[in-house]
Amino acid sequence: MALFRKFEKKNIYKFGIGGGILEIIYILLIALLMNYLNEITIMINQVVGALSMLLLFVFSAAVSGFLVLGYPAYLALTKKIKEAILTVLTTILTLFVAGVIIFLLAIFNVI
Repeated sequence: MALFRKFEKKNIYKFGIGGGILEIIYILLIALLMNYLNEITIMINQVVGALSMLLLFVFSAAVSGFLVLGYPAYLALTKKIKEAILTVLTTILTLFVAGVIIFLLAIFNVI
């Protein structure tokens, strides 16, 4: 847990928003990767394609779990339950706001 020790005194809101922003960046990178792979693949064996997608899904779930729940889990293990819940809620709120903004931009054909 030495990874989180230096962040312990920082503002919980900043950590929650930071986790949300990192998650958004990660999702964007995965979307770009999937788009790129869709363009360059000619014909892949169905088994290999399905295996690749499932591996990407499991890997993404692990990375996303770490980004969203890593620091809150540390806080909960150190008996700081309120701070852990507040960090998770801040992260979820950040993801929700970003989703609404992206949705509105897509509706108005900005992106």
